Amino acid sequence: MNAKNWDDTLHLLCMMILVDGKVFEEEVEAFKDAAIALKDIVNPKLMLTRHMAGDWFALHRDDIAIRVSPVFYDSSLSGILKSLDTAENKKELIFALLKVAMSDGRKHISEQKLLFSACAAWNLDVDLAS
Repeated sequence: MNAKNWDDTLHLLCMMILVDGKVFEEEVEAFKDAAIALKDIVNPKLMLTRHMAGDWFALHRDDIAIRVSPVFYDSSLSGILKSLDTAENKKELIFALLKVAMSDGRKHISEQKLLFSACAAWNLDVDLAS
C-alpha cells in the first residue's frame, strides 16, 4: 500500500463501520487505531493523528453512508477494491477491517460479507473466523 491508496483505504475502513447501519463508539475508536497502524506501514512520515483520523471519519461519514446504501453498495465496494488491487499490505488491511468489524463485540453479516468480498477480490486466503 502506498500513499496514493490512502484515501481508498480510509474509505474502506469507514465502509466497514457504516455497512451494518449502526455506528458504535468502539468502531470509531478502532477506525482511528487502524488508520494510525496502517499509516505506520504505508508511510511513517505521513502526518496523521488519532484526532485527524476522527475528523476524516466525521467529514466523510455522510458520503460513505450513501455509498453503502443498497442501491450503491456493490458498485462502491467493487470500485474501492479494484482501486486497492495494486496495493501492497492487503493482508494488514484485511486484519484492520476485521478489528473494526469485531470492535463492537460481534461481526454483523454485512461486515462478514465485506470481508469475504475483499478477500475474494484480492485472492487472499485469510482466516476470518476471529
